[in-house]
Amino acid sequence: MFFHSPTSLFLFLPCVFICYPLIERRSFELSKIFLLLFSLVFYGFNHPWFIIPLLFSASLDYLISKNLIIKNLNSTERLINLIVSIIVNMGLLILFKYIPFIEESFLLLSFRDTLEIPNQLKFILPAGISFYTFQTLSYVFDAYKRNVIVLPKPLDYLLYVSYFPQLVAGPILRPSDFFDEKSFCKVSSKNSDIIKGFQRICFGLFLKLCLADELSRLNDVAFSGDYRLLSSLDAWAMAFGFGLQIYFDFSAYSHMAIGISKIIGLPIKENFSFPYLSKSATEFWRKWHISLSSWVNDYLYSFLNFKLPLWFYGSLPLLFTWAIMGLWHGSSWRFVLWGLLNGFFVLIHRLFKDFVPNFKFLKFFSIPIISWIITLLSTMSTWIYFRATEWDQANTLFLKLWEFDLSLNLRENYYLFVFVFSLGTLVFGLIWENKNLKFLKHILRNKVSSFLACVICLFFSIIFIERQVAFVYFQF
Repeated sequence: MFFHSPTSLFLFLPCVFICYPLIERRSFELSKIFLLLFSLVFYGFNHPWFIIPLLFSASLDYLISKNLIIKNLNSTERLINLIVSIIVNMGLLILFKYIPFIEESFLLLSFRDTLEIPNQLKFILPAGISFYTFQTLSYVFDAYKRNVIVLPKPLDYLLYVSYFPQLVAGPILRPSDFFDEKSFCKVSSKNSDIIKGFQRICFGLFLKLCLADELSRLNDVAFSGDYRLLSSLDAWAMAFGFGLQIYFDFSAYSHMAIGISKIIGLPIKENFSFPYLSKSATEFWRKWHISLSSWVNDYLYSFLNFKLPLWFYGSLPLLFTWAIMGLWHGSSWRFVLWGLLNGFFVLIHRLFKDFVPNFKFLKFFSIPIISWIITLLSTMSTWIYFRATEWDQANTLFLKLWEFDLSLNLRENYYLFVFVFSLGTLVFGLIWENKNLKFLKHILRNKVSSFLACVICLFFSIIFIERQVAFVYFQF
């Protein structure tokens, strides 16, 4: 079920907002059972079988975490438990998500006749499987490293894994986000903030229904045309168009997830911080999908950085991490290349920081407006590989970015939409960065202006609600 569907907005969410605190007053345990059942129904509403791999992954990792926390295992036994968890979770991802990647790999190597994927192995991808496997793995990792020393109740752990506001597309929760030091669940209506939660939901709905979904339709038309006839300007418009769409779409989900969770009573950390204002690739990935970037840094990159040779500014663990991060996003080598491109830009920034003190001419690129433009263009260029549907399309459009052909071959309103949305993102980002200025602080914290903003967002969201499409990150 989608947050922005009428069934969710007018039936399911009001139900949980009203019933949860009432049940909690009677019994905290019953309220958690209610929230768990509600989360499972919400997740499996359209495809009930999605619940099976979710519960399997959660149950297995709970048992493994129990072994690591309670039993007095030696180092070898602890490592075996960790490896079993990794193999099983990766096995789930391979079974449900990466069969097409395996097939594509053999196709690229011209081994088509040696591997035919049976139709029985081509499953529908369970929504959010990449997110909840990372979440259960993070608990096992923390238990293995003894960062978690008290085992939570099975009910609390299942709720941690299946908590519906962030289940499908994050933000990815860490154990410390959901449990206190004694492994008690932090969810409580006593922490509820209805007003701020409602504001975030309204803003998220506007971003999704009025911006992301409308831009999605224009992008679908642009990317479905004959890409060989397009110019450099067309390719840049498409790169910016999709870069803005996925930003609006994914940040909208995060806004709604954070807002819904605020109302229920669990604060969730921010997942975006106006990344397109970043002045380096490193800064961009500290502001984009923050929960994933920090997860990968803490559990994957830090491990590879310790185990792999650190030749040439640590390029090997860096690029290996980014290749895996790209593959996490999609079952195609195009996503791997997308990840490697972003890793390459991060590596360039490392080199730049090291060389700039020794070469004065490089200081030109440290000028904020110059570094921002370079970061924006390089980041936007990579979205071509993320959005393209086939290799030839991706390679052709990416090469066209650098041809400097300024002819216009797309619908005129497409360029206008992309320009207006780009300008709006820049303006609102600058406003937010300077929110502590006296006059901006007064406007942003004014109850009347906040109320009017919510009314406007809701009004337009209701108008566009029948034109909704699925969240982009549901496919991950």
